[in-house]
Amino acid sequence: MNIYNEFANALKEDKYGHDIETFADVTNYLLERGVIVRGDTELETKLYDYYATFNQHIESFFAIMRVQVYHNEEQQSIRIFAPASKTPYEVDGREVTNNFTYKLSSEESAYLLSLAIIYDQKLRSGTVMDDYSVEVEQEEFNTSLASNLGYVPTDNKTERKEALKTLKKLKVVDFSDNVFEDIDKVLIIRKHIKDLVRDSMISPYTKDENNENQEINNN
Repeated sequence: MNIYNEFANALKEDKYGHDIETFADVTNYLLERGVIVRGDTELETKLYDYYATFNQHIESFFAIMRVQVYHNEEQQSIRIFAPASKTPYEVDGREVTNNFTYKLSSEESAYLLSLAIIYDQKLRSGTVMDDYSVEVEQEEFNTSLASNLGYVPTDNKTERKEALKTLKKLKVVDFSDNVFEDIDKVLIIRKHIKDLVRDSMISPYTKDENNENQEINNN
């Protein structure tokens, strides 16, 4: 039995009649980038819409490798997670406990968590833009790293930019190329950060603030 032909025929027999090349476009992009966000580029919009028509086939394909597909319909994003890796929510009813898929450095991990804390704070205060992204000044970002995490970022601007570039590829932050040359430039934290950092991961850093808000509401 030729599995390739069997799978190609299954795609053709689907009501949308996609060919295996289209299927490969979506799966290869996910394997290479790890994430697709509809609207980011013309290509990602097309791939996202393809996924929506044969998602069961794609999820079956990744399931063979025990790779988990996380589809956030509200944010129109698709991510893949390595076997037994952490995901924002339970996948297929299973609680995942092992290491996070992406092998982030300590610098990148600190940035990700700090940005998530800031995003949560601004989301609660309502200081978000129409697309639910938020702006953060560099000084505020550095203060959050120090006060919340006790983390001192590297003084090397190139290393800092490389760390942020990794997070930019993960669709959680955006910034201009000269962000570290111009102190007035801001970082943009994207709503997709909620795909990667669960509320339980930042709750130890926002507990006091939540308690204060609850007391105010009670009064």
